[in-house]
Amino acid sequence: MYSILYTKRTNELYLIRKSWFSREVELSDNAYSYGKIIYHRLSKRIATVITASNTWIFKRADNSYRHISVTDENGAIIGTATRDFFSRITTLSLQTGFVAKFYKPSVWSLHYIWKSDGYGDIMHVDSRPYSLTDTVHIDQSKTPVSLIPLLTFFGSYLVILKRRRNAAIVSSLMAILWGGRNAIH
Repeated sequence: MYSILYTKRTNELYLIRKSWFSREVELSDNAYSYGKIIYHRLSKRIATVITASNTWIFKRADNSYRHISVTDENGAIIGTATRDFFSRITTLSLQTGFVAKFYKPSVWSLHYIWKSDGYGDIMHVDSRPYSLTDTVHIDQSKTPVSLIPLLTFFGSYLVILKRRRNAAIVSSLMAILWGGRNAIH
């Protein structure tokens, strides 16, 4: 059903959403499909990733947007992601000892970077706010190839959570500023 990703063959991938209201995002290079992420419910707190060789589940903690667990299909935790207060950097730590940071270089930037102290720059994710397609540029590093789909889908998950959090902040600020003046009495 899905192909195994070989980074020697391709270094540019696309995360393609079929429509605005689709719960699925597919990872492709326009020739092969390497997997998909399925968001559960409208809140998008839980997502399942299906690839050729693995299935992962991303789940945000109940009352915190700063802690996310990564489990396999059997529920065994394979990693956790944390983000400090007032920080733009999310750190993913896997049980294998692999640690990578996902961040946006500046507030105005349209791309995100996965970087590891041991492997250097791993990939860049270009994500435009109203686009149905995100572009992933894989830097040729010594990163294990089996981690590339996990990092790609987890980066997409983090971008979606960040956009939802920002939208909630803006809507609450607008409600405070407008003070309910548009309410029909």
